[in-house]
Amino acid sequence: MEASKQLNAGRIVAALFMMIALLLIVNFFRTTTIQVDFATYFTPAYYMQFSLLLMPMALLNAGFLLIRGSKQANLALAIFGYMAILELFFDLVGVTPSFTPVFVVIVLLLAAGSAIYIAHTNTFSTNKLSKTGLIVSLLIGVVESLIPLFI
Repeated sequence: MEASKQLNAGRIVAALFMMIALLLIVNFFRTTTIQVDFATYFTPAYYMQFSLLLMPMALLNAGFLLIRGSKQANLALAIFGYMAILELFFDLVGVTPSFTPVFVVIVLLLAAGSAIYIAHTNTFSTNKLSKTGLIVSLLIGVVESLIPLFI
């Protein structure tokens, strides 16, 4: 009986993560203008606006894996969590330019904190996050946040 409750709770949390991700994706396409000017394709600012699409896509993937009960769900949750936290941290300290609206920052922080907690505590018994998984998720977060600066 306990496993059934845990599975249902995991599906509810996964559905919530997926709804948040879809709302953030819709907001991204509603507020982003895609330039036709070829010269803008080579500026960091142009690519930084797409980081706001990568984070919800990562959350959507993590939610999908969690709803399926996949063994990689905790790794995907950690990747999203650290990606979002590091992106917002680098925006806050001024390393990267900030294009994130305040309500999106709040939603991402809440979702990222929850995702990191679930990933590290193995709340839904999908697969314990290894040290290698932790390092990989941190590296992906740093690369995703800083790569547009090197383009």
